[in-house]
Amino acid sequence: MKLLLLAALAAWEACPYFSEILPDPQEVEDARGEFAEIRLPEKFRRGTLSVVNEQKKVWSGIVSDTVKRILLIRDTSLCPLLKGLLCRPLTGTALPNSREAMWTLSSPSCADTAKLPIPKAGESFVRSGEAFDAWEWEKPSPGIPNGIFEKGIVDCHLNIDTLIYAENGWRGEWTLSGCDSAEIDAKFSGITAFAEKEWRGTLFRGVRSPFFTYLTADAFHLTVKLPEDDVPGNDFVDSLFAKPGAFPVRFTEVHPCPEEGMPEWIEIYNPALREVSLAQMSLCKDKTQFPSAVSIQKHESIVLAKDTAAMRLYVGNSEVKILPVNFGYLKNAADSLYLCYGKEKVDSVFWGKLTQIQPKCPAGFAVASGRSEDSPGFQTPGSLARDTALPFQVEWNARVFSRKKSANPLMVRIRSELSVTVELISGKGDLLWKKELPAEASGNAWTEIPLLQKGFPGANFLRFSAGSHEKRVGVVLRP
Repeated sequence: MKLLLLAALAAWEACPYFSEILPDPQEVEDARGEFAEIRLPEKFRRGTLSVVNEQKKVWSGIVSDTVKRILLIRDTSLCPLLKGLLCRPLTGTALPNSREAMWTLSSPSCADTAKLPIPKAGESFVRSGEAFDAWEWEKPSPGIPNGIFEKGIVDCHLNIDTLIYAENGWRGEWTLSGCDSAEIDAKFSGITAFAEKEWRGTLFRGVRSPFFTYLTADAFHLTVKLPEDDVPGNDFVDSLFAKPGAFPVRFTEVHPCPEEGMPEWIEIYNPALREVSLAQMSLCKDKTQFPSAVSIQKHESIVLAKDTAAMRLYVGNSEVKILPVNFGYLKNAADSLYLCYGKEKVDSVFWGKLTQIQPKCPAGFAVASGRSEDSPGFQTPGSLARDTALPFQVEWNARVFSRKKSANPLMVRIRSELSVTVELISGKGDLLWKKELPAEASGNAWTEIPLLQKGFPGANFLRFSAGSHEKRVGVVLRP
């Protein structure tokens, strides 16, 4: 039995074979995404190959010595640009989605047959088994070797085993896998301080190697360049690390119960001195991953909303960055949010009777202070630090106004033992109008705010301040 197995493996090493087949793609339509992938071993005597599906030829061609893999795909614009990959159109009728299928591959000296079971929507058949005679369902990877199942694949991986903050820097251990050895270049870049350190050295497979960098930043960005191998796309490590409580991105504002017709939204903020990629960030739930191609710049705020069009209409300008994140529905009375980097929770916010934050609907709240706030896309001086109770009380007659209804201006009244400064601020943060109102203990006097004359269409803000205390209220001006 062992001799038969060795003979079978030797045959695979000398002949081309089907390595992956996708009959029923989900991210694109079948007419574009169906594909069959063939691996060509080094010892194969090159020549003409023929591929047959359901007794009909779907491709035939001469293969040169430089080709290591063939990808037959409906839409060749989806082919990755990889060295050694030959990409050609997959012809013939649509692949069956609800029954078994038979594929054959032949050359003057070799042949391969793949009898596939009924497909699963969106998953590829990947060849597996000790003798390469079985099939597994896996996430599609057209044209890219699958190092888990295919033999002889060189795919270097760097695993961070331990990492701790020492007295004068960061100390850890890492291990190389997937290749015998690799020379790596690592760069440690401080997030909260402009400092960079480099590490260069050779790592060997399976050897847990220590490293140390004299970087005292609370959070840092690690990038590591690995040598090119058979599996491109993962030759670069790009990760964030931070001491507990020092992760640079955090929640700053939550609106669980806005006015009717307005979308729920969440605000995150990066107080650090460097930009941070959102590629590995989420709200710690399935389907709440942030858009991977987006970064949050230093001192930038980003609004997360399910309905970005409605949120843009509410904000009223294009300066505020708004990202689509499907976080479901937030509970008004009590709920919680978590911010994750990968699988690690890096920030959280709770509200309800058992916490210090109880939203005063329809207003949102600043996470740091728990007080009411409505400033999507930018931070107020009081939104980043916890404040004591305000020494004044504010009322306003409405939150939405229209220039067509000039008889209904924005009015406010303040009850305070101190004088209070009132400012009208545009959605971009520009000061439009300012006035200091005298102390008024009774709070009976109403003051008109020139929103209709000086405000911009969309979101505007009122800022009330007395000493170090302030309150900000959002109002909407319609044309």
